[in-house]
Amino acid sequence: MLNIRRVDHKASSTHCWRVRVQRRKQVFLRDFSDGPYGGREQALQAAQVYRNTLIQAHPPLSKPAYCAILKKTNRSGISGLTRVDRCEMSKGKRARRLYWEVQWPIENCKAKHRKFSIPKYGEEGAYQMALAARETALQALASQTFSPFESRVSRDDQAA
Repeated sequence: MLNIRRVDHKASSTHCWRVRVQRRKQVFLRDFSDGPYGGREQALQAAQVYRNTLIQAHPPLSKPAYCAILKKTNRSGISGLTRVDRCEMSKGKRARRLYWEVQWPIENCKAKHRKFSIPKYGEEGAYQMALAARETALQALASQTFSPFESRVSRDDQAA
């Protein structure tokens, strides 16, 4: 179950359901022991009610909002947009590759990438094309929410 785990630790006589939900650097954690709730099933029901209340009060981020978070290593000032200047070997010769690369998430925790050549479109042209491609992609994701467990949940559903 998403955000609910069973804890059975005989040494400390701990038997409970643990609810753990994280939202924007804040962690909500609560245990539902079998004893006070009158058994394992009743404790599970209480844990599910608590989890559902937490999720309603603190909904997950939308994918565009998650994609807008700037990472510590970002140097372009726009999340998902990178200027690449790299030397590669191509047909036995060294070739310099200059381009703006843009990425955005797609299903199953994977990302889509597009590159825009600086020599072909110019610095500003490649940058503007990459920015436009990212905006278009994020608009298509507007109705989706971000879930770091997305691929795991779909695998669990297929196994059941």
